[in-house]
Amino acid sequence: MKNSLVLIVGAGPTGMTAAIELGRFGFDVRIVDRSEHLAEHSQALGVQARTLEQFQRYAIADIAVERGRKVTRAEFWSEGKKILSLPLSHISSVYPFILLLPQSETEAILNRHMEWLGIRPERGTELVDLSQHDDAVTAILRNSNGDREEIHPRWVIGCDGAHSLIRQKLGIPFEGASIGMSFFLGDVQLDGPDAPTDQLSVHFHHGDVVFLARLTDKLFRIIVASHAMQQSPLQKEVDLRHFQLALDAAGINAKAHSPEWMTPFHVNDRHARHYRVGNVFLAGDASHIHSPVGGQGMNTGIQDVANLAWKMAAVTRGADIHLLNSYESERGEVGKALLRFTERGLKLGSTTSSVLESMRDTFLPVLSALKPVQRAMLGFISETAIEYRSSWTVMDFGGDGDLRAGDRLLDFELKPNSERPMLQKRTLLQDWTEPKHLALLLEPTGAEVNELRQTLPQAVVITVRAAELDRDGLRALGTSKKLLIVRPDGYIGFRGHAEPHTPWMEYAEQDGILAPSLMTR
Repeated sequence: MKNSLVLIVGAGPTGMTAAIELGRFGFDVRIVDRSEHLAEHSQALGVQARTLEQFQRYAIADIAVERGRKVTRAEFWSEGKKILSLPLSHISSVYPFILLLPQSETEAILNRHMEWLGIRPERGTELVDLSQHDDAVTAILRNSNGDREEIHPRWVIGCDGAHSLIRQKLGIPFEGASIGMSFFLGDVQLDGPDAPTDQLSVHFHHGDVVFLARLTDKLFRIIVASHAMQQSPLQKEVDLRHFQLALDAAGINAKAHSPEWMTPFHVNDRHARHYRVGNVFLAGDASHIHSPVGGQGMNTGIQDVANLAWKMAAVTRGADIHLLNSYESERGEVGKALLRFTERGLKLGSTTSSVLESMRDTFLPVLSALKPVQRAMLGFISETAIEYRSSWTVMDFGGDGDLRAGDRLLDFELKPNSERPMLQKRTLLQDWTEPKHLALLLEPTGAEVNELRQTLPQAVVITVRAAELDRDGLRALGTSKKLLIVRPDGYIGFRGHAEPHTPWMEYAEQDGILAPSLMTR
């Protein structure tokens, strides 16, 4: 690939995931971070189902699950009364839970896989200047010895956090405001009957919010959002007394002791006006920050770079460079929706109005019992509900089944049939491990399979019969003959007919997976 160098600034979870994705596509990658070490502690905690599905493609999901703790239920309390129990086991995924795994552990797993791919982070190295003219990018790096280096990558991805230097150099406004509450968290031991077991607990008390979750047999994560402590010295330091005061005020019968880590933190709701300027992109906290409601931050950044990396690879194969514009249009909308949801969720939980509090406690249990509302809540938390149906890059020509172009493709267990009588336990996507598009033929003929393999050499072709699908699979995919082309980030890009010279070839050319001899550009 001509100038296939991509510079990634920031070696947190978003940056390391970007390096892994790009490394799998064969790019030359340099990833720098001014910190000398991996994170020792972390604010991020929850790994959502959509992220674990992505980790499954890297063959590291099982490692993460083994090191973390599954949470299958979320409980919400108001003034000591339970108002809602949300069954996380109903998440529509092969990972129907929230995985509690400190960010430090997630980073260690990602770092090991990244280095296994041959990409070593350059720690103690920072970006000090960035400029671009036409298609050329110039980046100035400085290492821990003070030595400077000028490089000219094809693309730059800014994963350098909320105070992103890259965002500042590009002059991109970071729009939004601070949240007028005091936030602090700690990993401490808890004794008492109200210490959570396999659930996470959220307690509301006159506008304050206390979050509790068990990390290990002895250690618990506590997060407090407080109006009452907003003007205290808490902005600079926090001690065990602050946690116990919050527990006692919320009526939580538990004693906090033996802290392992405690810190105050600030929360803003901000969104970058643009995610792309020329050949430079923003991802993760550099493009969106918000309250910890729903445990979305790290997971959203990881999904950002999964969306971007395959489009970069497509452009190197001959796809139109305008495909890169869809990164901002798709992930920018996700970021905006995320800020709206987290902002409203925090306002709902931290309201100081007795009228609104009473309405919340009365109607939340009723509304959340409705299946559509429950699906929406679980879909948001797990990030499995994200879709790109309105994206200009997807094409939908109809067919039966619930899944549309722009939707995430679920994995299903397949049943044996007459053609595959020896089939043992097998899932629809188990053979899709390469960083390629997937062409899925439902009710195929042999000629169609051969045609696809010749026409789409850059895709993995799999076939399935309706008789092999279980009830969920039939509901999602339907029974009629069709072709789905699935993007490497797991979302359906095309749905329609499989006959030659129908619109699927136009879609394949757009994504750069059509055989070179058939490309019209």
